[in-house]
Amino acid sequence: MKLGGPRFQRFFLLAAACMFALVLTACTGRGGGYLPPQSPFTGQASFGFTFSCEYGDLKTELSYNEKGRNSNPLPNQISSAFGIHGIVDRVDPVLQSATCIAENPPPPPKGQLIFLGRYYLTSSAPAGFPSTCPTRETSSSPLCRFQVIVQDNDQSTTPSQGDFFSITLSTTTGTCTNLSCSQFPPGTVVYTRAGYLAGGNITVK
Repeated sequence: MKLGGPRFQRFFLLAAACMFALVLTACTGRGGGYLPPQSPFTGQASFGFTFSCEYGDLKTELSYNEKGRNSNPLPNQISSAFGIHGIVDRVDPVLQSATCIAENPPPPPKGQLIFLGRYYLTSSAPAGFPSTCPTRETSSSPLCRFQVIVQDNDQSTTPSQGDFFSITLSTTTGTCTNLSCSQFPPGTVVYTRAGYLAGGNITVK
């Protein structure tokens, strides 16, 4: 009996998608808080997010506000205060599971989430903001991309200073179709900041 035909392949893909969908039901996170001033940034950076993968439906909301300035920016990098809103990519279940659990193998550390998407400004354009990144998304003008990594280090639902938040903004545009979208080409990163929370909390389940 030949097992490699189209019918078997379709069955295998459907079964794999169902198994991944089950994995996604356990992938949720939420948080908010702020990073403290830390060189080269002169002010706090606040954020809030919700993230869930439920039955193959990836949902996230992200707000981020840089309240200070970068005292030592590289060329073509954002150097003053700004705010953005993040929109998650809508992708197939297999890729969603990879987004939820990072590369497989190996799995990420317990309590870590990595999510990808597009962003637009909720403030006036800061110094160094790339003119190639549109302020709203249209069919002819896709938004530029972001990556966020959060780490729930204490597994607590109460405010703590041990959780980790990282954000990277790029000039790369478009929606995510494969795992390479988490890797921004050299020269496309216009802002990145990471650190442990000085206030707030991140919860990942």
